[in-house]
This record gives sequence, structure tokens and C-alpha cells, in this order.
Amino acid sequence: MLRPARTFALVLLAAAACRGDRPEAPTTPVRGGAAVVGILGDFQAFNAVVNTSSVTDEVMKHLLFVPLVQYDARLRVVPALAERWELSDTAVTFHLRRDLRWHDGRPVTAEDVVFTFDLAKNPATASLLGSAYLSLVARAEALDSFTVRFRFVAPHAQALEDFWWPPMPKHLLEGATPATLAQHPFNRRPVGNGPFRFVAWEPGQRLVLEANPMFPAALGGRPNLDRVVFRVIPEPTTLLTTLFNGETDVVGYTLLPEQGRQIAQQPRFELKHFPGREFAYVGWNHAREPFRDARVRRALAMAIDRPGLVRGLLYGYGRVADGPIPPWSPLYTPIRGLPYDPAHARALLDSAGWRDTDGDGIREKNGRPMRFTLLTNTENRLRQDVATRIQQQLRAVGARVDVRTLEFQTMLRLHKARDYDAIVSGWVLDNFKIDPTPLFACAEARKPGSANRAGYCNPRADSLLARGLRATDPDEARRIWAAYTAVLVQDQPVTFLYWPDDMGGVGPRLHNVVMDVRSKLVNAARWWKR
Repeated sequence: MLRPARTFALVLLAAAACRGDRPEAPTTPVRGGAAVVGILGDFQAFNAVVNTSSVTDEVMKHLLFVPLVQYDARLRVVPALAERWELSDTAVTFHLRRDLRWHDGRPVTAEDVVFTFDLAKNPATASLLGSAYLSLVARAEALDSFTVRFRFVAPHAQALEDFWWPPMPKHLLEGATPATLAQHPFNRRPVGNGPFRFVAWEPGQRLVLEANPMFPAALGGRPNLDRVVFRVIPEPTTLLTTLFNGETDVVGYTLLPEQGRQIAQQPRFELKHFPGREFAYVGWNHAREPFRDARVRRALAMAIDRPGLVRGLLYGYGRVADGPIPPWSPLYTPIRGLPYDPAHARALLDSAGWRDTDGDGIREKNGRPMRFTLLTNTENRLRQDVATRIQQQLRAVGARVDVRTLEFQTMLRLHKARDYDAIVSGWVLDNFKIDPTPLFACAEARKPGSANRAGYCNPRADSLLARGLRATDPDEARRIWAAYTAVLVQDQPVTFLYWPDDMGGVGPRLHNVVMDVRSKLVNAARWWKR
């Protein structure tokens, strides 16, 4: 099977840091102490089957749990829980480590892997793990206690990327049903198998993890730090202040672009920034007016000055997005997206029957004004600023937009229930494979609570999506994904805004911190503090 090259990884990881005059770090690690990580929003559920939060996902993958596979610094798939494998076009067989235990002492086995897979693939669970990772994996079977085989739906070019997720403990969750899994007590008091163990979670306040002294030496052994504490600090300015005054050692979930500039100008602090795995977008609810009509969605997209958002609000830390294929991917092909063209936007709205008939500056159709609510979350000031800009720009073409900010989990509940008009949000690619299935597949549109929260369905897009996922030749895959993106540009199921650079700040007492496109926590077990 031909597989896409990974040459893009060197470019990605080379752009990782901007430094001030930070003193030379000592070279000998010190064991002990605690690192404090400041974050804007709270965690969600420490259960890979039901979680949809990117920050929670990073904590699970790099601190609390061990995925089947991991990525090295060149983004090559490397062993983790699976110490080796045999891969073919139809299946992959993983041979699991025998020295990894759950934090309650039970061994991690193939039964845990199969149990997690079956839960994630159950349609009633509506699991993002099932849709984002496992859409091309048909079934799993335990061949013995430490061997598991996965069968594929069809050959595909990025098969190992399907398995960058941590299994959950069967013995603690096997009584759960899809209806009860999201509220299971385990989600708030997880028992993992990673380099750190769960100690306490005070919702909205802090999460405390402690070093696992029994973590296998072959996977890095006991972490250098005794503890990692995550503090929830929901106000961006306060968050940055805690870094500068020493209350936190790391901030970065989520830094504003201007805050990145402030960190870079401080001599004792370090700014890490790099191309990220998240794109920002405006989501339109296709079940509500005026968003049922693709002409309206195109018009609203053309009324938004996306290059201006990158220049004015991101300070250049990012680039305009035209689709879900990241610019750093080897499968990316530049395409012509919709331009910023308010005049064309007005003409499109006219053709769709939305006209300002009473001269008040707001368009109407069948007596209904073009007025809707645009949601975003209170923890992200950048998105609030983006929403305000969009409000102003859409007003200029005759749409009245009411901006409403909500706490993230409240906003997410409305978004998942499709109880919204429009929303400014972001989507983080769960791994490095290209698979827009969760966001745009027709099958996902029919699932309540799925990530296709626009309710988008286009058979032409579905056909291209299926072909792209199965294309094993990189040149063919690039052509298919370019055609797929072109369909999305015309349909505007969501309006892609930009790919922001990801960034984090590190204080002067914390050392050996690596941040890159994999995670800000990728080597947290090797951090040390002086």
C-alpha cells in the first residue's frame, strides 16, 4: 500500500519557538516539585469514548493514559501500548505491552482495547472517537490477552493513524450503557495507566495529577515532577498575569495573539508557537432560516473579511482557511476560496429573495427579517472579537446579528443539540489523518448529538469523502481532496475562517518543555522544575 510521505513534519516542528533572552537552562534534571498549568476553560470527561474537549484529550493522551500508538518528533507513528504490529490492506494486529497496569493495579489487556472499540462504534453512544478515528475500522477481536486484531472496512492510506487513542478499563466501565456513559462517575474520577495518576478534580477550579512511580521504564519511567496541577483561570488577562508573577509555569489553553507578543518580549519567559491542528469557523444551522439556502451561506461568507481577521486580530499568527485540509498536510492542495466581496454578497442575497423592502437596512423574505443570534464562548476573547467583527460586516450587507456569549460547556450543549442559529467556534483535528467524516458526512447528520452540528448532507461530497479516505496513492488523494474542498466552498456548510498558530508560554523555572503540533503536553513527563 502506498502511503503519504511525512516530509511536512520537519517544517512544522522547526517553527516551534520564539525566545527572548531566557537564561540557559541547566542540563541536569531535578526530580520533585509541581508544575502549574493555567487554562481558560474547565475539563470535560476523562473518558476517550465520550470526550469532545481537545484539552481533556491532550491530558488523556500524554498524562493519564497510554494510547495504542504515539507520534515521534517527526510525526512518525511509534509504539506505545502496542509495542509492535503487523499491517496489511485489510487488517492490523497489535501486540500489547505486558508491563502496563491500570492505576488500581489491574493489567491492561486486549479485552480493554476491544471493549473501548465496541463502545465507541456503537451508534447509540454517538462517540467522536468512533467517527473521527474508526470510520474505516469494521471490528476488533482479542486473539489472546495481549493481542488484538482490527479489520478494516477498506484499504486506506492512513491506517495506523486510526489508533491514536487510549483504551479505557473494561473492569470499571463494563456496566455502562450508551445512555449512561456520558454521566458515569469514572469520567470525573478516572483510573488511568499513564505516567501520572488522578488525584482530584475541583470543577471550575483545578485538576491535580501525581507521578506514577510504577510507570514502565521502557515508556520513560517515573516522571521528573511529583505533580502537575491545572488551574482554571477563565479571564485571559489574569491568566497571563499568573505566568508573569510565577503563580503558573505554563499557559496556553488558549493564548490570545497579542498575549503571545507580550510573552515574546519578556526576557525571562519563552513563547512557543507553531502551526496548529485547529481551524476557526462560523457554523450555520441548516435546519433554520436563512441558512437552508446555500446561496445565503455563500453570501454571508463573502461578507466576512477573513484576511482582515488574520491581519487585525491574529497579528499574522495564522492563515486564511478555505476547507478542512490543513495547509501543513501532504494531502493539501491550494484552491480558490470565496473572496471577500460584499457587493457580490448583496447580489446573492437578492437572488435568494432576501431584500430590504422597507428601507430599514435589514433584509426580509416573506415578512421575516434576516435576524439571527451568533453564539460564542466567554472563555475565548479572540472568538468574541471575531464575532463582533462578523456582526459588523454582516450588518453591512443587511443581516442583523445578535452576538451572545456563553460558558463553553453551555454553548457546546446547545451546539450538539443543534439548538442554535449560528456559532463562532473551532475544530481541532484529533490526529494527523485527513477525515472530515464527523463534520460533514450525511450519516453523521442523521445522528443526534454528532459533530455534524450544521446538519450538512450532500451526496456528491459524501462520494468524494469516501474516495479520499480510500485513496492509497498520494497524488490521487490530493486531487480528490481538492475536489471535495471545492464542493464545500460552494455549499458553505460552515464558513472556514482561519488556521491560527498554536502558542504557549513557559515561565523561567520550568525546563525541558517541548510544544509542537502533537500537544503542549507532549513531553510533560520529562518536564522538570528548579
